[in-house]
Amino acid sequence: MIFVFDLEGPLSPMDHAAEAMRIIGKKLGKPDFFELFQMLSLYDDELTIGKWPGYTPGDTLRLIAPIISTNLTDSEITRISESATLTPGAKELLATIDKDDVFVASTSYRQHAMTIARKLGIKEENVNCTDLPQFEGFPYLDALVSIFENYKASKNSIKAVKKELDVLFWKKMPQEYLKTKVCGGQRKMDVVKKAAKERGVKLSDVMVVGDSITDITMLDGVKKADGLAVSFNGNQFSAQKANLAVSSLSLMALRPIIDAGDTWAFIEAWQGAQNKFKLLSLEVATHFKRSRIPLPSYDVVKPAELKAILERQKEARLAIRKEYGRLT
Repeated sequence: MIFVFDLEGPLSPMDHAAEAMRIIGKKLGKPDFFELFQMLSLYDDELTIGKWPGYTPGDTLRLIAPIISTNLTDSEITRISESATLTPGAKELLATIDKDDVFVASTSYRQHAMTIARKLGIKEENVNCTDLPQFEGFPYLDALVSIFENYKASKNSIKAVKKELDVLFWKKMPQEYLKTKVCGGQRKMDVVKKAAKERGVKLSDVMVVGDSITDITMLDGVKKADGLAVSFNGNQFSAQKANLAVSSLSLMALRPIIDAGDTWAFIEAWQGAQNKFKLLSLEVATHFKRSRIPLPSYDVVKPAELKAILERQKEARLAIRKEYGRLT
């Protein structure tokens, strides 16, 4: 089996781009740019759901790339990443997996993806992410901030400002400011296919782990190929496209799934077990006991149970990712 992880959420709680935007806002004396990023994240959802031509889930990082590039140095971008923590249990889990089998498919800018990968011992050549181009300037920032003020005045209604954003990004703004190729959507699925081919395994022998709208294509693709498509503390978008939802305060919750000869039989046994610790290896049981972390929830994703699953996913997501967990 090979493993393809989204980075932000499954491996590290921080939303690096959102944090970078917050710092830029402070540097420029502008309104809270974290909220501006949140507006663009909702806009990303609208464009993805509406199947905007040429748009990839996660292209929020395409839209803000000129702002990041012209307001932060490479060392400043990396410094933000260095302050990021790891998801609880991530280091412990990856210590038990052959690093040749671990891949990353992330919308994150390269500075962040490589920093987190190094912290976890993931091979650089197995990291797929977004390269941030250099821009000479960005003369449309004031126009974007003006739309942001309208967004706040409308009580944070993305539908109230969507047309304004459409005009700014797709009519007024030259394409040179939209040249960033984000590793999201189909590009993540391409990473999965390439990794499987390189390692000589079928998609049915792949586990992908994601938590947001940027992961829905790879989750859906692997699910349809009878592989393991895991929504780890995901939002409403990722959970619906997965075949397995894992809600936990530790990424070590994935270890029992990896160890299980029959994943679905393990989950059935887990849900009916009085003493769930008996179903865990000594290593995993010790991890949860010593950490005093509640045992995970494992849910086969079924439409009839989706509402309850989403509640469990949301609770764990917010507990680990805090304010970043509200971003879609």
